[in-house]
Order: sequence, then structure tokens, then C-alpha cells
Amino acid sequence: MKILAASDIHGHHAVYEWLVHEARTLGVDALILAGDLLGFPDGHDIIEDAHRADAATITSILHDTPAPVYYIMGNDDFVDLDSRHPGIVSLHERRIDFGPWNLVGYQYALPFMGGIYEKPEDEIRADLTALAAQVDSKTILITHSPAHGILDVGVLDQHAGSQAILDLVRDNNVRAHIHGHIHAHFGRVGPHFNVASGGRYRAMLIDLETSKAAW
Repeated sequence: MKILAASDIHGHHAVYEWLVHEARTLGVDALILAGDLLGFPDGHDIIEDAHRADAATITSILHDTPAPVYYIMGNDDFVDLDSRHPGIVSLHERRIDFGPWNLVGYQYALPFMGGIYEKPEDEIRADLTALAAQVDSKTILITHSPAHGILDVGVLDQHAGSQAILDLVRDNNVRAHIHGHIHAHFGRVGPHFNVASGGRYRAMLIDLETSKAAW
């Protein structure tokens, strides 16, 4: 099974249209969106109103995706994508069977911008402890945050990743960990795939059988 994964699109509608086209051309089994999805269209004084308007536009674009779309939100998002379309599904704190695999999502990141999808490390650890029973060697874990120390160096050369996420990946031997958040470290280390688009035309095609990725 193949998935196309991207994050940190930040409301660039042309990138969403490109992703839908690529999903169709590549014949993927799912499109995965790992947070920081929304932008700021003109005409709105309140950030939440701008994000709700953008979410409506983005979901209308994603309706044309020829495979299920699974998403989580990110620390720069101030509302949920909140799609009513049955083919566009939130993964946050859920496990969804996906052929021989399963998808598990978690959207909170460490405090950075004061967003609603940010939590301190101890709260993230408590959430993931409760979620751990849903995670196993067949899991594709989708988070917005990276794991601590892996593809996670951000502003002022500080590590922005979560130790609790790193522990969850290691302790449960997950098949793949897909995340974003750090635009400068798009790439792969072991089972960790940083798919941050940064508003550009880039994504990862991941073959779950072989764990090979192309971008």
C-alpha cells in the first residue's frame, strides 16, 4: 500500500490542488496531512474566522481526492478542518484500520506560538500514555511534532521535538512515524518521515510494505 504525505501547507491552495493531482496520478491508497494546514485569506479580522473560511475552501479542493484523506491539525492552526465529507477524516487520538496496517494520529506540539494545538511535554506524555494501547508494530503514527532529537532542530537551533513521541515510537516499534513542523528538515531518518511542505510543491510517497520513500 502507498500513501502520499505532506504537512505545513499553510493554506496554499495550489499545493492542495497539486496533491490531489499527484494522489490521482500515483494511484495512492491515502493522502495524509500532518498539520499546519490553514492559511489567512483576506477579509477577516479574527484569526479563527480566517481559518474557518480557509478550511471550507481547502475541504472543497480535497473532495476531489481519489483516495481517503486523513489529517491532523498543527500548532499554527486555530480551528479544526472540520470536514463533513466522509472521505476526509480526522485522525487525532484515533486508530483506523488501513489494510494490514493501522493509522494513529496525535496533533499537539510543544508550546511555540501560543496556539490551541500546543501542550507542555508532561501533558503530551499523559495523552500518549493513554493512546499507547492503540499503537503497535503495524502502526503508521501521524503527529505534527517530530520526535525529540530527530529532524527537529528549529528556531535558534533548538530541538522542537517531543521526548514522549520519541518514546512511543521506540517502545512500540511503529512501522512509520510521519510528522511535519520543521520546514528545514524535510527528509527521513529511520522510521521518522518529516513531510513538511513549507507551502511548496513537495510531499513524500511512502510504500508501507517496503518502507521506501520517494520525494
